[in-house]
Amino acid sequence: MTDDAAPAITTDAPDLIGLDYVRLHERGVRLTQAMSGDVWTDYNFSDPGVTILEQLCYALTELSYRACFSVPDLICEPQSGRIDTFHQGLYPVRAIMPVNPVTVDDLRRLVLDRTRGVGNVWFTPCPGGRTGGVNGLYDIALHIPGQDSCCGGGTAGTDEVVRRVRALYTAHRALCEDVARIRVLSLVPTVVEARVQIDAAADPNAVLARLQFAIGLLLAPEPKRTPLDALRAAGRTTAEIFDGPLMLRGFIDAGQLTPLLAAIPVADVLRTMAETEGVVSVDGLSVRVDGDSHVYTVGETVPVPPDGLLWLNARVGAEGRYPIRLFRGRAECRPDPGRVGLLLDTLWSAQRRTYPLLPAYARLYAVPSGTDRHLSSYLSVQNQFPNVYGINAYGLPEQSSVARRARAKQLKGYLMPFDQLMADYFAQLAFLRELFSVRAGGERTSYAVQSLRTIVPDVAPLLGPGYEAGLAAVTALADPVEQRRGAIIDLLLSLYAEALSAHPRSGRDCGTGVSEGASIRARQALLARMVAATRDRGQGFDYLRRDRRHNEAGMLIRCRIELGILDSADTPEPASGVEVTDDPATATLGEALEPETASLVERFFIPIDGMIEETGDGAETRSLAGMRVPAALLPGLGRQDAYRIGILPGENTVHVACRGNGDGWWMIGRYPRISAAAAAIRALVAACGGNRNRNRIHIVEHVLLRYAAAPSGTPGNAYSFRITAVIEADDDEIADANWRDQVTAIVRANTPAHIVAECLFLDRSGMSSFLACYEPWLAALRQGTADRRAKTSLTLQRFLEDNGAGAPPA
Repeated sequence: MTDDAAPAITTDAPDLIGLDYVRLHERGVRLTQAMSGDVWTDYNFSDPGVTILEQLCYALTELSYRACFSVPDLICEPQSGRIDTFHQGLYPVRAIMPVNPVTVDDLRRLVLDRTRGVGNVWFTPCPGGRTGGVNGLYDIALHIPGQDSCCGGGTAGTDEVVRRVRALYTAHRALCEDVARIRVLSLVPTVVEARVQIDAAADPNAVLARLQFAIGLLLAPEPKRTPLDALRAAGRTTAEIFDGPLMLRGFIDAGQLTPLLAAIPVADVLRTMAETEGVVSVDGLSVRVDGDSHVYTVGETVPVPPDGLLWLNARVGAEGRYPIRLFRGRAECRPDPGRVGLLLDTLWSAQRRTYPLLPAYARLYAVPSGTDRHLSSYLSVQNQFPNVYGINAYGLPEQSSVARRARAKQLKGYLMPFDQLMADYFAQLAFLRELFSVRAGGERTSYAVQSLRTIVPDVAPLLGPGYEAGLAAVTALADPVEQRRGAIIDLLLSLYAEALSAHPRSGRDCGTGVSEGASIRARQALLARMVAATRDRGQGFDYLRRDRRHNEAGMLIRCRIELGILDSADTPEPASGVEVTDDPATATLGEALEPETASLVERFFIPIDGMIEETGDGAETRSLAGMRVPAALLPGLGRQDAYRIGILPGENTVHVACRGNGDGWWMIGRYPRISAAAAAIRALVAACGGNRNRNRIHIVEHVLLRYAAAPSGTPGNAYSFRITAVIEADDDEIADANWRDQVTAIVRANTPAHIVAECLFLDRSGMSSFLACYEPWLAALRQGTADRRAKTSLTLQRFLEDNGAGAPPA
């Protein structure tokens, strides 16, 4: 058989007994003999009992066959075959494996990858002596080749490049770290003179271009990028490839990230030239630096000027000769300047080449797609019986006697429990997409059922009017919903080596002192934000970003979730008096949007998160008692970031939409103004018990208060690697030492180990006073003058000290 031939059907027995009809039949016969051997002795093919057993065994093989479909087939969307990774809690490689920059090399790679015009960058930790004792600050040095026309490269102004680098750094900076200064290294013209013997067969133009390129790269290094295919071909594992921040324009090997040199030995220049292709020997090497009268020769070291990089001046001199002269024997070669320049540009272009990685990620790490297998489709086993039994779709002849019809109905009734089990099994198989997801099934069920009314032929006389309701009720009696949903969420979390529990000192975790429903909601929240909770857990907030949505220290993601668990001990339900329904048609709040309208919401509606505090009219509170809310919508109602507002085509009212579980969008209401829509959202969030912890905790990084050191006289070490978590609490909570200890334990458990964390508990009035200091401070950090930053930092520092936090260490 050729390689292109279709594979043969194997005659070997299947490994799984569920796929092996013969073994199923043998086991069924043995079980029947053991249970009814005294009254049933005829096991020939003609016996109706044997026929029934054969049909049931055959039907069971179909169940096992479908259960063995690939995972993409089992969890894909039925219509499109697409796997919704967010819905399933299965995040793609490029989302879950990269991390926010952790090391200096990570920071360098990020700047080189995301900032065009930068040839190289160096991050140098500033010693405390240079920063008044403040640790955690970086000195960023930039090499911008575009400053010199001979080097090629970008044309962006250096000020714009510096602005982009600063914005990029603050968006990815680590907690309690910041930039002290960003400097653009000046390019100091450097002349290298030498007599070079070249190979007899070498092209002088190419040799000179390679020499100029190699020396230029030694003096002012620029990292070279590698495409994804090359790393895979070299045997790099996925974990090795995605080590550090996500790269978009090519991977940079650690060997390319050379240090910023304060001096360069002339011997290194000699070695670089001697190793260049086509070079036989190098004589008379000397190096001259602009502004330095000394001529450096082999055995000496060329100092690099502060805030500068040596740049090779390889232009043709006044006598029409290059500083580097090429010889074949005693005959001097005269390279063509135009040809040399063209070859040199080609070498620099290859060095600076970038590779668009997003298409490569999509190609090599694509989310698999599945095929709609109609998993829930079930054809009654009664259709497989011979016509003589009168129970399949053909039924009985019209002239059949009443007794004959009664016997057929009796057999149908006898087989219906099996039909019901099989139909429910197939329904459960189709339900796997919802069960193994962030939603983990449903609030009220983890088992799926389906009615036999349209499956079993001529079944209506055998089913009563309350059949479906009774079926659901019976299933619910044997459905440990919370236990099964919790186990599934734990399984999905374990894929990322994550679990959710408070710090042991708190004396409380997901299973102690908290309702199982609240625990599941908390674990669902962690799974839904798994990417940010893991990738950004050590990240500080971006103080240059005006938009405050999702702009907070990464540690707060888990803090808020665990604080929610803590608060839920006394409030296990998200909304008091709400009736939850699995049938959206019966809901009195929320209208499920069709895919076309949902697409418009996704593309054109804007998030309301952040506007809530800016708009003030409308009702502040709203009772949901007696409301019937769809189970799929309920988790989103308490999350401010789940809402969006906009105007649909052809309408002039403001629509409020809310994302429930998965990607489903629900229309909540229509309002005449944005302010009214915002007020309605605020009321819903409050009524559902959501957002309680969203704005009640703020992190103050003391390194960002360092501007207060000069006017206050505070020692610089008071600002190093310290945070204060400012938490709004009720009077009863503030008075409860045990509750404060638990909150403190949660905050410290989620704080990087090298950072000292303390908590400041304020009542509502105190939080208002804190925000009156905090908000101007943020504005000053973003765009204030040095004087303004100092004043606002001092005001916030004094507030913290006056309230018992933020005092300098002894």
